[in-house]
Amino acid sequence: ITVIATIVAVPIGLGAAIYLNEYASDRSRRIIKPILEILAGIPTIVFGFFALTFVTPILRNLIPNLGEFKSISPGMVVGIIIVTMITSKSEDAMSYVPDKIRAGAFGLGATKFEVATTVVLPAATSGVVAS
Repeated sequence: ITVIATIVAVPIGLGAAIYLNEYASDRSRRIIKPILEILAGIPTIVFGFFALTFVTPILRNLIPNLGEFKSISPGMVVGIIIVTMITSKSEDAMSYVPDKIRAGAFGLGATKFEVATTVVLPAATSGVVAS
């Protein structure tokens, strides 16, 4: 379940953090960030019920040989649960990267995506890994 959750959560969480930190406007960030915090406060039993009643039937339709209680459905839902934490912690870590580093990369001709993936993300790696 942990491997499935990690496969689901890390790309989505890091992508959302990069979007919030590098691409989103201040208005979008002010709207999305509290929504992520609210999602983090939803009890896990609600997510478990969601997995059992919604995700499992969809997966059973997509994968006919899937039994009733397999670990793919809970793994995906646990991944959804931890996306909020990964996004929030990673975005916080990326926001602490100094603007001078970003400006230097832009001065060397890097695109916004290149700055986010090859400058900001490596500089924030310790905070991202800690999340």
